[in-house]
Amino acid sequence: MKVLVVNLKLKRIVIILFFVYLSLVFFVNFVSDSTYFILEGFRSGYTGVQHNILPFTTIVTYLFNFNSYKQDTWFYNTFGNILLFVPMGMLLPLLSTKLTRWFLTTVIIVLFSFTIETMQLITQLGVFDVDDILLNTLGGYFGYLIYVLFKDKGYIIKKLRDK
Repeated sequence: MKVLVVNLKLKRIVIILFFVYLSLVFFVNFVSDSTYFILEGFRSGYTGVQHNILPFTTIVTYLFNFNSYKQDTWFYNTFGNILLFVPMGMLLPLLSTKLTRWFLTTVIIVLFSFTIETMQLITQLGVFDVDDILLNTLGGYFGYLIYVLFKDKGYIIKKLRDK
């Protein structure tokens, strides 16, 4: 009985963390950028590219021309996309035993990232960039690897049960 109670508490903690994480992803992708664009007046006169469907175009551009961009621009657009999805790769397998398989977790991460990019295109609160999907997926995969490393050690469950 005690194990069941502990598992329910763990499940609740993971669910709460997942919803906090989803809120953060929503904020980063839709609120923070749109606030910046509105305050700076950037969006109103912006006629630049609204999408990139060629894989690695943005990534290669930032890698070979990073001196042409402000440091925070290329850093956030590459490493930010990776880091933002690390928690998803860690949390999805904790939500359901079905999601402990890397392929299913990866499919969900790709679909979630694709949904975000599509919403950015439709709402014009961002740019649809296939490279973002690639970087997000890479970040989610890193998160999944972290989950696997700690799961095999029993570290996550043991630490959460001790609290």
